[in-house]
Amino acid sequence: MFTPPPSPLPPRPVLPREAVPDDSNDTQIEPHASSDTPLLHSQHKAHRSLRWTVILVPLVLILIAGATRFLTHPAAFDLFVPGVAHEWTTWTEKLADWSVHEHHGTPNNLSLKKPSSISFVPRGTPTVPTVPVTPVLPTPFPQPFDTTLSTNFSTNACYNFFINMLQSDSFRSCRPFSLLITKSDTFEEAQKDIDLMNTDVWGTCNTNIPQDQCDANMASLVSSLQSSCQTDLANQVEMAVSTLTALQAYDLMRNAACQVDPTNSYCYVDAVANSDPSSYWFYQLPLGQPLPPITDSACSECTKGLMAMYAAALDSTNSTNLDGLAETYANAADSLNNVCGSSYAQTATVSTSSACTSASITNSVGLVAVLLFTTMLYET
Repeated sequence: MFTPPPSPLPPRPVLPREAVPDDSNDTQIEPHASSDTPLLHSQHKAHRSLRWTVILVPLVLILIAGATRFLTHPAAFDLFVPGVAHEWTTWTEKLADWSVHEHHGTPNNLSLKKPSSISFVPRGTPTVPTVPVTPVLPTPFPQPFDTTLSTNFSTNACYNFFINMLQSDSFRSCRPFSLLITKSDTFEEAQKDIDLMNTDVWGTCNTNIPQDQCDANMASLVSSLQSSCQTDLANQVEMAVSTLTALQAYDLMRNAACQVDPTNSYCYVDAVANSDPSSYWFYQLPLGQPLPPITDSACSECTKGLMAMYAAALDSTNSTNLDGLAETYANAADSLNNVCGSSYAQTATVSTSSACTSASITNSVGLVAVLLFTTMLYET
């Protein structure tokens, strides 16, 4: 077989005579000449600078990594997260969005997907009844998941947890308002009959089991759900996520449902009876549902008292279990104050502690960066 000859080397450039160095005028540098001192000094500086860089740069990176692990970040940074669609519109929107992004969740502190929104049945404005006295409760009393239980679970363990929970008397007897308003067709249907709604709300406020015991029952269910549905929570299965949020908000939402206005009527029933749903939407905040646009119909003592109840809950030691409310309260308070006046809702409750933590960590990272730059500048 014929093998082609190698390609010829390119011709060497011919330098003009003026460009050829003249070795005749070279001078020999004596060993240990004085000109070595600046060179050696510069080399020592470079070595010291490199040594400090090797030490300080990893420290700065560790601090930054730690800060970004616990702090929120601009939404634009999500461009670099796997799984984000990279269409042109997504890029432009993300790059322009430097609003604070909610932190990414972990199995023990999930950034939970929002549960389905609360249904509002359009109606006229009937006369709101007062709080009943020992009414006859419907039998059976409305329960969550009263039609069919979805089988869209990631694990059998989580599905079995729901089956056992719904059959448990410790759960059914506590009549969880936080789940009834989103997961019960019977409770939703009762909105069409304001007297029946009034009776159902009375039933959630007056359980045969004391409220403290119901609180303990729900706390136990929260723990069991987190254990049995760990995979489903990580996969953001809606049933598991929304139920966890509602169970954690049981006590707060029970108190919210039982709030009474100056006319001795349930505030929730009054919100249901109103043809304007502005007040009604505030009952979805602990479930992680953001507040839709509202009108001045929400400017009532009931709404003001409800937001004060939410603010107190977020300031309490139990606030770590109210992720849904923590995500929605601040914007809802701003919206209410814009419509009703600045005194309607406390606005600094949610952000105070997190802002201090964010500022302190950010300042620490910035200080280390300045020290690193100053050290390198001095050494060079």
